[in-house]
Amino acid sequence: MAVTWSPTQVWSAGATDAAEMVGPAGSAGPVGSAGRLGPVVRVYRRFRPLSRSARVWLHSCGVALSLAVCLTLGDWWPAPLLAAVAVVAVTGYERLRPSRGPRSVRVHEGGLVLVSAGGGEESLPWSAVEAMEYSPGGLREVHEYGRIWPAGADEPLVLAHLRGLGGLFRELEERLSPGFRAALHETLRTEGSVRFGRGRLTVTAHGLVYRPPHPLAATEAHRWTEVCSARASGLGELEIRTHSAGLPLTFPVPNARAAADFLEDLRTASPADPPSDDRPRTTALGWPPPEPAAPQGHP
Repeated sequence: MAVTWSPTQVWSAGATDAAEMVGPAGSAGPVGSAGRLGPVVRVYRRFRPLSRSARVWLHSCGVALSLAVCLTLGDWWPAPLLAAVAVVAVTGYERLRPSRGPRSVRVHEGGLVLVSAGGGEESLPWSAVEAMEYSPGGLREVHEYGRIWPAGADEPLVLAHLRGLGGLFRELEERLSPGFRAALHETLRTEGSVRFGRGRLTVTAHGLVYRPPHPLAATEAHRWTEVCSARASGLGELEIRTHSAGLPLTFPVPNARAAADFLEDLRTASPADPPSDDRPRTTALGWPPPEPAAPQGHP
């Protein structure tokens, strides 16, 4: 039976301390004690960004004020000083603006502590983190953010407007990816396959099956000898390159680095047995394909 990867299943094969699990996002007060998480490693503090339009307006006002002062004094020497004052004023205004989310996030040896605006703390041990996802943001004033799924929570914890947020999630990857990868290996061993990207990618010990999003497109099956590489992109996507496809297969999945390491483990461990050219490209999940080869059904 195939298992579809989801944030609520990835740690099913790992050990989890129920006494340290946190409740749903937004629950009042921490369940575990921050003192049990060990010493503090790093602190990530909140900032309050302005929108692009607000920045343009404030900078325009600063330029106009600088020109007016310089024209009044008949000299240009105040311009650099006024520019520095404008930068300090914008930064101070950002700090005074209200902002939702935790005031800071502390990284301990044993987990995270989220400090709210009122000073309350919520502990999140490493064993209670089921999945994480980071988005670097982009155009149209979309700021970077990250999501963390605690065990048993209906909604993820959303972290945004933290200085060094990308570094925080890189640190989380370093600490948690080995456990996520081990859980995926255990799921494959016990269930026979693992699915990613809402069932678009099915991974078995012999290869992978890709089901394109278009209902009329044919399902593709690739043995591990046909897979060139698997890696996690900077956009939090699982990127797979094969010998036959020109463009890589991409899947936005949480824990993309752990998923990529999991696929690389299977690819490198597969025997060097290049498939024959006449093998059908569309098959069922079994390896080798049955006779006759049955195409994968549409979603």
